[in-house]
Amino acid sequence: MKSVNTWNLTNNKLHQLFKDNNEFISLKVRGNTWEPITRWLKLDSRLFKETTNKARITLCDIESLAEIYNYRSIRWKAKKLTPISTKLIPNFIKNTLRKVPIIKQLAFELEIVFYKYHEKKSNQLISIVIPARNEEGNKELLIQALNKFKQIPNQLEIIFVEGNSKDNTYSMLNDLKDNFSESFKISLLKQTSKGKKNAVVEGFNISSGETLAIIDSDFTVDINDSINAIMESTKNENILINCARTTFPMEKNAMRWANYIGNRCFAIFLSILINKPVSDSLCGTKIFSRKFFNLMKQNGSWDSKIDPFGDFTIIFEAANNNIKILNYPVRYYARKSGAPNISRWIDGLKLLRVCLVYMVSDI
Repeated sequence: MKSVNTWNLTNNKLHQLFKDNNEFISLKVRGNTWEPITRWLKLDSRLFKETTNKARITLCDIESLAEIYNYRSIRWKAKKLTPISTKLIPNFIKNTLRKVPIIKQLAFELEIVFYKYHEKKSNQLISIVIPARNEEGNKELLIQALNKFKQIPNQLEIIFVEGNSKDNTYSMLNDLKDNFSESFKISLLKQTSKGKKNAVVEGFNISSGETLAIIDSDFTVDINDSINAIMESTKNENILINCARTTFPMEKNAMRWANYIGNRCFAIFLSILINKPVSDSLCGTKIFSRKFFNLMKQNGSWDSKIDPFGDFTIIFEAANNNIKILNYPVRYYARKSGAPNISRWIDGLKLLRVCLVYMVSDI
């Protein structure tokens, strides 16, 4: 996708860019600090003459115009920090500096990407992957959720991925599969490796839907909110719905204090790196399109084992592939049975490693 320099455009050419109805538009603008300086150095200012030669377009201007033509911004990023050549500086240093607050706001050249918003009413198949490990005690919640899924007007494909549990989770899921097979297409896999990321990968690798949803089997996220998020996601293929548990007050004991602090710190860090607000970095409920799934498969990130849960990979790759990230507030409850299948400190270090990899990359 070619990025167009807005300062070289005439009025007609600028409007025509949006009238052409391209799916994506990438535009470069001067940073607010540099925009007047570049014109003053060329004496192209009302300070020196009665009229100017070049357009004076800022990030705010271009976002407003795009909205008029029903384009929505995905995100902006610092493209060039200074007008001086930086070829001798290693790319990983430049990529890191482009993400640093204040520095990126003062960048010489900014790039912003828009997508054309088309809301559609989709009757296409929805695939829901539910990873489950040691969740025998949540059988009633699973039954309630499956009954709730019957309210979804689209055809559904439910894929249970059982993670080599120490209890009778597999046989319990097999019973549910038999009991609800007339309502949905239900598959049950026994995970061949370990970790939630691998479970999600194995589930979606056999899926057929155009809308893909991840829902945790403890159902600590309100199932009605999850269903509403899924239905909103079917309206456009260029969005990732990232459910946010931290917006509203959560039930007592729903999230341990250390987990909450870690989640909030990672959410802030991710927001800085992708230059797009992320409210909850580790909510298990995420919904996205087959299009985005295919993009991750093609670039190899989907099958990467660096991320223990897959949440960070999905968020970073959405930013990297021009998928709009939308935070969807959900209600969050305490676990009814069992314990979280995570190691706070070891997995926290793994997640930090994922962040560092993307920090030095060109996203």
